[in-house]
Amino acid sequence: MPVLGVVAEYDPFHAGHAFHLAESRRLVRPDAVYVALSPCWTQRGLPAFLSPYDRAACALASGADAVFALPVLWTLRDAEHYALGAVSLLAGLGITHLAFGAEVPDLSLLQPVADLLEDQPAPFQQTLKAVLSRGTGYPAAQAEAAESCIPGAGLLLSAPNNTLAVCYLRVIRRLRLPLIPVIIPRRGSYHASGVHPDAPSASAVREALRRGDYGAAFSSLPPVSASRVRQALLSAVVPDPAAYDLLLRYALQRMPEEAFSCLPDAAEGLGDALSGLRFSACSFAEISASLTSRRYSSARVSRLCAHALLGVTAERLRRLSLPSDTLLLGLRPNHGMTAGWKDLPVRIWPNASEWRSAADPEDLQAWRLWSLCCRQPATLPFTEKTVTAGPL
Repeated sequence: MPVLGVVAEYDPFHAGHAFHLAESRRLVRPDAVYVALSPCWTQRGLPAFLSPYDRAACALASGADAVFALPVLWTLRDAEHYALGAVSLLAGLGITHLAFGAEVPDLSLLQPVADLLEDQPAPFQQTLKAVLSRGTGYPAAQAEAAESCIPGAGLLLSAPNNTLAVCYLRVIRRLRLPLIPVIIPRRGSYHASGVHPDAPSASAVREALRRGDYGAAFSSLPPVSASRVRQALLSAVVPDPAAYDLLLRYALQRMPEEAFSCLPDAAEGLGDALSGLRFSACSFAEISASLTSRRYSSARVSRLCAHALLGVTAERLRRLSLPSDTLLLGLRPNHGMTAGWKDLPVRIWPNASEWRSAADPEDLQAWRLWSLCCRQPATLPFTEKTVTAGPL
């Protein structure tokens, strides 16, 4: 049976996400839709605006049949490794199709770039090395090297959804997965500052909510998402940047100087630069503004801070295997679709004692830190339950 897989953050779930799910279902007509969702931390390296269960409920209301948590150690990664963890997880659950968005929804243009980045022929490697030696950050250097081999590839890789789409295609090839890619046009701009009701940017929606522009933000949210966001705001269960600042400053000031070079992606002097700010910077925003540059992207800086807060080292990630199980966040209990959960064990949120044998204990730590960022008790994770939904 056709089973559609989607990798998402839904932070928060907006009209563009609803369009993507609906269009994917229309094209594939699947028997089930599985979503791999970033949990309490997102790929950009910051606490998610809403809890995983709130976002899972929004996905179920808009066409998903089951929502699974991507382990935080795969979420807090660059695009290539984020895609590797998420696609591996969905493949283990038995999907047959993978749907994703792109600014250029043309497989004939995306696939050659994916093949180039996987093969990395000598001319590509030579150009990449030369560009990196000029102090250019890796994503920009990779785009320039790709352009030297395939005209137009650099422009294609300058768009964030194209870049992630190429990473999905690379994973499908690398793991030799029999998955059919389904590419949906990305509507609107990822970097748009204003909120467009039909094709918003999630970052623009979050900013509107934080500054109290609720009319603009809610105009882009489907009813269930609007309800979940409203309840989270009224209950004050959303991350407070000031709380995150305090937690991060405390974590950085407790770290010994030599530990900064052991953080993931701390090369090129970034770990040392973060160490130099640990006693003087007063906020994450100040750290980001100080370190973000042509060489270090803001997302890389954010993820570095998140790894420091979670106590994750480069060695831990080097030893990390592909997801071996997954946490069920939400389920539509219909037509026995659980028979499609193929190779990956699915677990329900455990109690505190069961976390001793959890595959990735960092997931619990991430949940607790997210709770503290919301100024909630660290026991909040154990009050959450798997979300269910009736027929569409």
